[in-house]
Amino acid sequence: MTDHRLSEAEIKRLVMENARLNKTVQVLMDRVEQEMDQQQDSFTIFQTAIKLEETVNLRTNELSDLNTRLMTELAEREIIEEKLQIAKMQAEEANKSKTKFLATASHDLRQPLNAARLFVGSLAAAGLSEDNARNVMRIGNSLDALDDLLSVLLNISQLDSGGIKPRFCHFKLQDLFDRIVPDYMRTGEDRGLDVRMVPTSQIVYSDPRLLETILRNFLSNAVRYTKQGRILIGCRGCGENVTIRILDTGIGIKADQLEGIFEEFTQVHEDRSVGGRGIGLGLSIVQRISKLLDAHIEVRSIFGQGSLFGIILARGNVDQLSQPYAERVADVTPANSLAGRTIAVVDNDEDVLDAMQALLEKWGCRVISGPSADICLAPLITEDITPDIIIADYHLNGDDTGVSAVREIRAEFEGPLPAILITSDRDPDLADLLEQEGLPLIYKPVAAAALHALIQHLLNTPKA
Repeated sequence: MTDHRLSEAEIKRLVMENARLNKTVQVLMDRVEQEMDQQQDSFTIFQTAIKLEETVNLRTNELSDLNTRLMTELAEREIIEEKLQIAKMQAEEANKSKTKFLATASHDLRQPLNAARLFVGSLAAAGLSEDNARNVMRIGNSLDALDDLLSVLLNISQLDSGGIKPRFCHFKLQDLFDRIVPDYMRTGEDRGLDVRMVPTSQIVYSDPRLLETILRNFLSNAVRYTKQGRILIGCRGCGENVTIRILDTGIGIKADQLEGIFEEFTQVHEDRSVGGRGIGLGLSIVQRISKLLDAHIEVRSIFGQGSLFGIILARGNVDQLSQPYAERVADVTPANSLAGRTIAVVDNDEDVLDAMQALLEKWGCRVISGPSADICLAPLITEDITPDIIIADYHLNGDDTGVSAVREIRAEFEGPLPAILITSDRDPDLADLLEQEGLPLIYKPVAAAALHALIQHLLNTPKA
């Protein structure tokens, strides 16, 4: 169907034509009046009147048609504006639903991850051997990486809209290599592969968390799609840039498929004897993150022989060096360091409660736990125990929240009780709410060292 709507330029032209026609009619009428005054010939006057009537009728019809078209156009525009308003409202509602879904998904997916992180924390305080302690640390690093990847997956729409802001800093690339490469060395060894790392002294300026997601994706694909041979990760500096490269002797990618590997839900490998059942999002996420980091991704591959994936970063400044992984590696806290303290824990997830109790008991705490404030209060009141601190998950059963649970427990005891809220919900409005309530916030998955430090801080802070 042909679109008969007028453009702004056409409407303006027609309005001007309308004015011109009106002016023409007036001129014609004035001219006739003048001629009638100057000529008394009745035939001439009659002839002029006929011509004038024809001209006036023609111009009147044109004017009427113009007005009709203008009214139709205005009516169509009103309808379009109304539809646009409806579409805008629907988009806003859809965005609210998406945000609510992502918050719920984030909470549900992070619950088992949080429990695993707490259990790892309890193991770290168990006086393990050096090898086992190193393995526990690697498990913790892998859980951190999984949480980072989960965050990116849940916020993939935010990556497109600019909702995720990178946190750039200057850091040693070797610290990042030491953090992630040993995991893939172990995995590669299990598959009969030789995974090697070339040590480096390079310093880069980037977001270490987002860069880690990219490198883990490259290494994971290299291990997954290499049947035999080796995988090498290293870097080199060139001018103001540092290039990280991962090379493998894997199955490679066909030349006509290289352009499509960064598209969502795309898997170009036809050899089902290697790899796994991925969903084809990894490299699309890499592409989004690389744009955030203003970093160029390079890819070269020979089908049947191997691939090279690289990323070009800005060189860092040694005088502004940061240590972004210092607090994440130091997850070992001394046993019985909180001996004699009573802590009330409210969480509606049984696995998380068990993990939190195991961790706190390693620190020497007495733990009173339950899925609601009522269940925690029962033994506290019965045994006349005042907790030293309250730890509550924000999302509980139904409409209950950790804020209401803290209020309910505090109401039974004299004086202010310190409390900590734990959540996987990254909504800034929630963070503002908890700040107004004076409730410290820790995001899931909970790092044992961060939790331990916050508890000690609250217990040592003088009560108001």
